Formats: sequence, C-alpha cells, structure tokens
Amino acid sequence: MEPNNIDSSMGSPPHNHVEATDYDLHFATWSLEYLRNAALKLQLVRPRSLAWAILLNALPPPSSDIITNIKAHRNFYNDLRDKLSMDPRAVIGDDPLSQNDESAWKQHFCDNELKALILQDVVRTYPEEVYFRDKDVQDLMVRVLFFWARSHSVGYRQGMHEILAPLLFELYEDRKYAPDDVSDTLKCYLDKDYLEHDSHMLFNAVMKGVERFYSTGDVVPSSCGRLPTSTSVHSQNEVVRYLEHVKDEYLVPLDNELATHLAKCNISMELFGIRWLRLLFGREFPRRDTPRLWGFVFAEGPALRHLHFLVLALLLAMKKSLMVSESGAALSALMRPARAPAAYVCALALHLRTPHAPRPHTPPTPSPPSTPPTPPTPPTPPTSYTYG
Repeated sequence: MEPNNIDSSMGSPPHNHVEATDYDLHFATWSLEYLRNAALKLQLVRPRSLAWAILLNALPPPSSDIITNIKAHRNFYNDLRDKLSMDPRAVIGDDPLSQNDESAWKQHFCDNELKALILQDVVRTYPEEVYFRDKDVQDLMVRVLFFWARSHSVGYRQGMHEILAPLLFELYEDRKYAPDDVSDTLKCYLDKDYLEHDSHMLFNAVMKGVERFYSTGDVVPSSCGRLPTSTSVHSQNEVVRYLEHVKDEYLVPLDNELATHLAKCNISMELFGIRWLRLLFGREFPRRDTPRLWGFVFAEGPALRHLHFLVLALLLAMKKSLMVSESGAALSALMRPARAPAAYVCALALHLRTPHAPRPHTPPTPSPPSTPPTPPTPPTPPTSYTYG
C-alpha cells in the first residue's frame, strides 16, 4: 500500500491525478487499530468511505460479518423509507383538509414543506462542483436528509447538507475509481444501486457525534421540521455550553493571553465556533483537505470526543494574526478560511491531546501575491448562512 501523500480534490481529478488505494483490503491494513493510526497521520487510502464507516463503528473491519452488516444497514433504510413514504390517498376516510395531528394528509403536507426547506439548502451545495448540480444527486440528498430528520428529534437544521455532501462524494468517488476486479466484499459495498442507502448509513454515523451541536435544548421541531419562534424558550444550546467549556477548561489554562484578547474584542466562542463544529471545519480549509481532515476527526470513533483539540489548535494556529487585530478584523479572520494548513492544525491538535507527541513546526505565513494595482470594484457579498 502506497502512502497517501496526494493532495486530492473534491472536483474532477486532473489527468495526472493519482489516488492512493488499497482495494485488495489486506486484513492487516484494515484493522481498526491500523486505520486509527493511518487517520491520525492523514494517510487513509481508498476506499476511504469504507475506512470512515469502520472508524465510526457503522461497519466492522473486513471479515465474514461485514457483508451481513452492510445488508442490514440497507434493509434498515428501505424499511425507514417505506414507513415515512405513506401515500395519504391510501388512508380511507382521511380528509385532505384535516388539522388532526393523526391525519396522514396533514403529515403529507408537512413532509412536503420539510422537503422544500431541505431543498433550499441542497441546491446551494458547493455551487462550483458539477456533481452537485445534477438533479438526481440533489434529489438523493433531499431524501437522505428528510428521512434522517423525520426519524430524529432534532429534525433538520441548516448546515446538515454540508455534512452529507462530502460523505456522498467519497462514496461516489470510491465507486468511480474502483478497479473492475475486486473481492466479493467490495462488490457488495461498492454496488452503485445502494449509493443512497450507504450515504444514509455514513450520515447517520457522523450525526451521532454532531447532532448535539444542532440541538436546541428543550426546543422541539414541529412535524414540518421548523423550530418554534417563541421567545419564551430560554434553554441554552448544547453547542454554546460545549464551547464555553472549551474556553474555560482548556483555552484559558493553555493560552490565557489569547483568551483574554478575544474577551477584550468581545468575541465569544459561539460567534465562530458554532460553524466550526456544526460543519466539522468544512469551511475552514479548502475542500480538497476535507477527506484527510475528516479521517482525523473520525479516528476516535463516532462520539468525536476530541473535537475540542481541533478548536484549540485552529485558534492557536491563528493566534499571531488575531493578537494584532482589533475586534472587527479578528472576528472576520475567524470567519474566513484558515490560512494555516489543515495538516499542521491536525498535528498541533494531536500534540495538544497527547503532549508527548512532537509539536509541529509552525508553517511559514504565506505572503500575499505581488500584483499591479487595479481599479477598485464593488465587493460581492459572499454567500453565508446564519447558525444560531
């Protein structure tokens, strides 16, 4: 197995693109311990989505049981889809105008509203990527997100589509670049007819660790997936409590100077941290870094227990620019993609988690390119989402 030192992109690979693979599934290199070590070193290889599924405990390492588990997940999704796709016309005596909570017609209209809500986000997924402009892909994403939302109390929240998209793309890429001659295990796993089923499997596995960051405490979504707008609910979000804990228990003891500066700038952790956590740092680095970054995140299992070390590492990597910035500039820097390489931030997070691990050398700060002055043009506001 060759080392995974290729900087792959989510876009279509160039003609000279080489992806590190191990479609032979040699047992020694697909044990859970080996995959964890490889993920922490950013060296997972294709089929990477299978490695993610194993790390997240969705599937066992390749063995006689893995095919049984794959089929079980697919059967579960089929059952879920059948259960939540009832045709209200098949319910005798139900009135399409009924406001009864038990009415199949009322649920049908609520489901359509939820699907429309999800579609609004899905159509904006990675607008420059051709793959996500395909209507069949968008419809697949809406179905996966809808069935997950309807079967979980947190419902659908903005940002979940940016968790699903990289998972779906990895599953698609693993199928696309697989050799023709593969084992029976991979023939089962890489079956193109089950791309939707396996996307739900991976998304569900990741959301076990991320769902808490979308939780709104005592606020329960309606059957249409929308959250109540009542101002009488004052339950603090789980994500806010988590970020406050990271600040008080880790950032302050580790780097009180930086924590104090952020406080003086009136920048609370939630202003930037909610996006970092809900999207698993998907916007903080180039998308070509997402597969390796997420392998690092998934290395410790579905609970994602060590996310706070990535939060700390990213803050420390940005400290120099943050310390010389005023409030507005500092917050702007925290909301833009990080200039520090993802590999450095992961290595620093590993050092913080395991102090005996070597501390990575600080990468040189890239200099802005030297270009001749050009006439000013009106700025184009970036596409942004509100996470609250």
